[in-house]
Amino acid sequence: MISNQDRINLIRTFCDDDLENEVENVLKNILENGSYELKLMIKLFDLMDNSSSVDSDLQASYSIGNRTIEVINTCEQLEKAMNSIHLSPFIGFDSEQKPTFKKGEADNGVCLIQLATKDKCYLIQTKQIKNLKPLINFLEDEKIIKIGTGLKGDSIALFKQFNLRLKSTIDLENVFKKLSSKNQIGAKKAASIILNEKLQKSKNMSRSNWENEELTSGQLKYASEDATVVYDVMNKILEEYPFVMKMMPMFFQVQYSLE
Repeated sequence: MISNQDRINLIRTFCDDDLENEVENVLKNILENGSYELKLMIKLFDLMDNSSSVDSDLQASYSIGNRTIEVINTCEQLEKAMNSIHLSPFIGFDSEQKPTFKKGEADNGVCLIQLATKDKCYLIQTKQIKNLKPLINFLEDEKIIKIGTGLKGDSIALFKQFNLRLKSTIDLENVFKKLSSKNQIGAKKAASIILNEKLQKSKNMSRSNWENEELTSGQLKYASEDATVVYDVMNKILEEYPFVMKMMPMFFQVQYSLE
């Protein structure tokens, strides 16, 4: 939007004072007399365009809230979770792999899949479970919408490892791109501009051993927040900026309307 400070500075550089005043008067008129939806649109565009200027250190730390974390590492636990998971209206999704540190070293494959709902976060230790069919069916179910960020890498890894085709996905990064964001907005920036909260992203934790039989408290926090934050961001966007629904894929609009 023209309300972005960089664009206003450009106008000041190339236009005379009268035209600059005219532009400012037009913008003022829009903000004062425009429709509520238009004002929301301008607000969101302004947040996206100026995401890099937000001082996240002044924001409260993001947390999973009142959700409970459920670690799943047996066939029985997995089957029970997939049968009881609360789907409305979508789930937050992420996955983790044990990192590699040598050039040319083969990746270790997905060892943790995180699924977040309004009330829970499931951390599924895939390499400790013999029968993953309930999880594969869940992730391939077209009626279950999965929200994530940077999902291309997850999709490739899951197909390579399990011959699994992740279906009905919404990538938050692509949502912001469709909204004409000039900045790449991942989970951390999305939490900052949409939730007004700071998402802690520790590099040491991201490179930790995700194949640990028992996850550390730091790993539990990191993994659960990666999945819940995308759920919370999408939920907040749809609550505060309902016009965004009009640009979502039709499968999302249809499924969401059924909830």
